Amino acid sequence: MKSKVSETEGGGNGELSIDTLNLNALPQDCIATIISFTSPRDACRLSIVSTIFKLAAESDAVWESFLPSQYQALIPSTLSFSSKKEHYLSLCENPVLIEGGRKSFWLEKVSGKKCYMLSPKDLYIEWVNTPTYWRWVSIPEARFVEVPELLSVCWFEIRGKISISRLSPMTLYKAYLVFKVHDVYGFDYYPVNLNVGLIGTDGSMRTAYLDPEHVLTEQQSTPVEDEMFPKARVDGWLEVELGEFFNEGCLDDGELEMTAIEIDGGNWKGGLIFQGIEIRAVTPNLCDSNLGLDSLSTAESDSAWESLLPCQYQDLVPTLVSFSSKKDIYLSLGGNPVLIEGGRKSFWLEKASGKKCYMLSPKELYIEWVNTPTYWSWVRILEARFERVPKLISVCWFEIRGKISVCMLSPKTHYKAYLVYKVRNVYGFEFYPVKLSVGVVGTEGSKRAAYLEPERDRIPIELQPTPNDVQFPTARVDGWLEVEMGEFFNEGCMNAGELEMSALEIEGGNWKGGLVFQGIEIRAIA
Repeated sequence: MKSKVSETEGGGNGELSIDTLNLNALPQDCIATIISFTSPRDACRLSIVSTIFKLAAESDAVWESFLPSQYQALIPSTLSFSSKKEHYLSLCENPVLIEGGRKSFWLEKVSGKKCYMLSPKDLYIEWVNTPTYWRWVSIPEARFVEVPELLSVCWFEIRGKISISRLSPMTLYKAYLVFKVHDVYGFDYYPVNLNVGLIGTDGSMRTAYLDPEHVLTEQQSTPVEDEMFPKARVDGWLEVELGEFFNEGCLDDGELEMTAIEIDGGNWKGGLIFQGIEIRAVTPNLCDSNLGLDSLSTAESDSAWESLLPCQYQDLVPTLVSFSSKKDIYLSLGGNPVLIEGGRKSFWLEKASGKKCYMLSPKELYIEWVNTPTYWSWVRILEARFERVPKLISVCWFEIRGKISVCMLSPKTHYKAYLVYKVRNVYGFEFYPVKLSVGVVGTEGSKRAAYLEPERDRIPIELQPTPNDVQFPTARVDGWLEVEMGEFFNEGCMNAGELEMSALEIEGGNWKGGLVFQGIEIRAIA
């Protein structure tokens, strides 16, 4: 870390020269002050620069800057720590009860952002103190002294609030409903409506089935993308995401509200043990989310990043000489899809997880009548990922099918497939929804339906679907439209199977046209 500066004045009559600037020669407290303006992750990285940097990065002055104000009050008086770094790590790994046990508090390990869990005592729960409907129990695995067990209600409503000023600024947060099930019943008929947002705003809305073994009946619609199911946590509880909120840090007195409500069905339901609402800071970077503090010193090494790259990745990147490290190759594959198999597929990595993703080009698919000029025409457009894409002129039989070998997908990974297209004077798709399906060949798979016409008001009133019946296209950041065809979880135990995706509309018999079709995208869900 050296630099040389020289200046000649008056044609050589005077020269000011600073031969070198050695950062290691700076006082340790000066280096510590500089590091304190970074982050816990950066402090760990800088500790490997040199001995003087390690001493500065490990100092109390640095780690106290990462601790929240009044942190001393958050640690029980019975505990003592040899350093501020140890104090910091304790707050990351051991959530502490605050406000008389009504909240739990901890720090997100890599960024130092503040996180909370609101206990049931800190929330509004309809009828929670009515013994006929709920009862308070004490269980060893719960974070709080008492938690409520749902016996039976027909009106399910939980609400929580937290002041925005308590959250870390410029931080993305996600809120989760945390619970267990014990002889659960009644939650398999109707999804719970979830919402997170500032009081007085619409917020982030979604739905979820709280029964982890929910199976759709013939009378129920296939869940759309926003509907979710519980996920198992490492602590043995279940969680569903309520929604997300980005705290810009410009509000001091606003309140964030989180709700979970199911009152439409009217049926009785029970069998939940409810721990609370967790509000977690989200670290959007791969290094932040996947590498702990103990691993950060190796986060930049080629061996670490090569382990995240797929097999035979050399064949997938056009030229490796332009990349200085394996991390650069990974980030290139994460942000710049490359054409493979002679341009018949597009390939990239899901940036946060390293999972493999693909787009199948129209040349890789079966499209009914695609080579008949009366019905389709092949065109070149700059914004397309492939050399040529088909434009639909007019057909009465609309059928697109694609297949990909399951062994090409990442194992133990949840995938969703999307039909990707543009509209150019579209017509005929407003009368009948297209039937969509995704599944392993020989199975029924995941089914749904969508209107490919993007303007909902063009759908005749008598054909308007109910909210959960049929999808509509959504705009992508690349300027195309997409509709979700279905989803598939790759267990990784099938080597010879094929995943098939289809889009079909043949029942109406009406003529339709005006689509420019880019392909079928198969994305890993992080």
